[in-house]
Amino acid sequence: MEMIALYLAGLSFFFTGMAGISDNLRQITGRRFRVLLSRATNHPVRAGLLGVAAGVVTQSTSVVAFVLSGMIASGLIPLRRALVVLACANIGTAALVFVAAVDLHLPILFLVGISGLIIAFNLFIKWKPAFGSLLSIGLVFFGLDTMKHAFSNLSSAPGMAGVGRFFDYWPDMAFFLGMLMRTLVHSSSASAAITITINHGGILGEFPSMMSMAGLGMGTAIATYFLSSNLRGIPRQIAMYQGVTNVAAGVILGLLLLIERLSGTRMLLGFADLLSPTNSGRMAIMYLMLNLLIAVVALAALPWAPAWLARRSPPTPEEDLSRPMYLLPEALLSPETAPDLVALEQMRVMRVLESYLQAVRGNGTRPLKALHHGAVTLGEEIAHFLETMVKQPMSTGLAHRLISLQRKEETLRALEENVFLFASTLEHHGSEELTGHMVEALDTILLTASDALTSKDEIDVDLLMNLTDDRGGIMERLRARYRLDNPEHASDVSALHYATTLFERNVWLLRQLALWLREDAALSEL
Repeated sequence: MEMIALYLAGLSFFFTGMAGISDNLRQITGRRFRVLLSRATNHPVRAGLLGVAAGVVTQSTSVVAFVLSGMIASGLIPLRRALVVLACANIGTAALVFVAAVDLHLPILFLVGISGLIIAFNLFIKWKPAFGSLLSIGLVFFGLDTMKHAFSNLSSAPGMAGVGRFFDYWPDMAFFLGMLMRTLVHSSSASAAITITINHGGILGEFPSMMSMAGLGMGTAIATYFLSSNLRGIPRQIAMYQGVTNVAAGVILGLLLLIERLSGTRMLLGFADLLSPTNSGRMAIMYLMLNLLIAVVALAALPWAPAWLARRSPPTPEEDLSRPMYLLPEALLSPETAPDLVALEQMRVMRVLESYLQAVRGNGTRPLKALHHGAVTLGEEIAHFLETMVKQPMSTGLAHRLISLQRKEETLRALEENVFLFASTLEHHGSEELTGHMVEALDTILLTASDALTSKDEIDVDLLMNLTDDRGGIMERLRARYRLDNPEHASDVSALHYATTLFERNVWLLRQLALWLREDAALSEL
């Protein structure tokens, strides 16, 4: 019973630590962090080294994939370069397996104790996510150490000798042991580390131990298939790439080991013998070989991967919209053209507003919420780009243009939110006469605003000013006309009244936009 209790406690510490690493690292992957990563990956070699480092720190390709998905969606890194980072991150995850193969009991206790006390006494608040990551790493290692102690005498337990004899007689079946472990645990490095700790007492022989490491690649593909079934777009592309490269590497390594056993020639096994005298150490080396193979396969497939992944899992409408088309990182190097690029991105947001109204009419082809999420993300990218630009040295005229664009962006973001709420409220009331009139009126004003933003023509701006004149009295009369007569119609009347309020707010925001355009025209004449 004590062995089972120790194993369960160690397993709990291990998975709690793995979850903590993911949660804490996601807190420090803000935009500034992602921009730094983008700059660090502008060369293939640097991208590969960064991937290895990311794998060592996170011990999870899932965390690396999460960060890369956000960077691809934001246009900070192309898919091809992101796949290089992901491929090399597999190599870094082998660090955990080597820790599981050696005795680091005392350093692990110090790591858990010091990082835990720093968090408990609220020291270095600014670096709390970083110390949280260290504590989580310590818990992972402590869990492995606990499981290692639990299984130290496992080889002498009743029935274990029979398990060992089975794999001695059917050594190739150990491939499926690794595959099953990886499918259930959902982490290759965790599966390898746990397999090594279970085998600490020497249950598996040399060849079955190595074969179990090769099976992890196939297990990754199976787990990825089930876990990515509800993913779409870029996240699914990354998951598919990881799964395919893992299964290819696992099969190759398994075949090489099988050829060695049948031919009696020691190649990989002989190399592992040279590097480590212990079975645990040789298993760790074999896991490193698996990950090196994954990286080689992934990099070899890189010329064809982006096109194939795009066909298998096309980007979603939300991802297409959220990814800036013009505000690439290189745009920061040319401040004079930046305002024109920002204006083009803002026009993309204006076109989304017209799509919202199409959905109310019943002609929409994309879900409102997906479009809204994409527009919000694009708005955040535009705002961050402008914030970065205004911090750079520039001429007075350029500074005026950027500040003006910032004001317009604030108005556009508020307008986008309100038009989305307006469309969401009326989406199920498209047949109402009042709804139709409000939608057509707002659509007319939005089209005029788009023309004014594009042309900057005085006639278009004046027309927008006239169309956005105070309509409060009209809305009050409409609300009075549609009062509640029957309790059964309460939700419909409430929705229509709320829509009139949103209509007023949208008209007011569009008028603010017209005022900014008029002010810009006056400044340009000075």
